[in-house]
Amino acid sequence: MASAPEAFKRFSQWKNDKAILKVTVIERGQPEHVYVVRLDVLDEDAGQVGILVSEVRQYGTFDVADAQFSIERGRLVVSRDDVEWLIFEEDLED
Repeated sequence: MASAPEAFKRFSQWKNDKAILKVTVIERGQPEHVYVVRLDVLDEDAGQVGILVSEVRQYGTFDVADAQFSIERGRLVVSRDDVEWLIFEEDLED
């Protein structure tokens, strides 16, 4: 497991690199949505990750407060209560 500061350090790297990320949202063990995004605004104190959804040019926010983080090469997993996951993955094809 990684700490929130470690996770936000990775988010900051991706934001500064203007990385294109694939974000998979899983609720109750079932994939709900997959987004292609760039990170926009980060607020570690509030546990908020702002995104720009590339395909439709819309902004959104993920709440990652009180979550657990796992950092892997090219991937960051956010989980809460083993029923909700956000999986941020680098688009390695770029």
